Amino acid sequence: MSSYDNWKLSNPIDDGVGYNMVSRCCGVEMEDSDRSDCCDARMCTDRMMCYECKDHCGTFEVCSECGCDADTIEDYEYEALQKESWDEMRADGERDER
Repeated sequence: MSSYDNWKLSNPIDDGVGYNMVSRCCGVEMEDSDRSDCCDARMCTDRMMCYECKDHCGTFEVCSECGCDADTIEDYEYEALQKESWDEMRADGERDER
């Protein structure tokens, strides 16, 4: 099958084409933390070595806006959650006015 046929048959929501992963809290891109994932101490990112326990470890991703350790979701899902939240707040406001 040619690449055009694959494109026509693909599902844009499930294959991730054209969507970005964003943080659940702020809806912005995630970035690597300067903290280790083993004991949350500062680490040398060049050698991936934790300063506290002197062990090789990895980092975790944090929100680039608020710095919290949030889950990542696709941007269209974040927008849908924001719209749902806005609709609920508006409906609550209309009930309060009555």
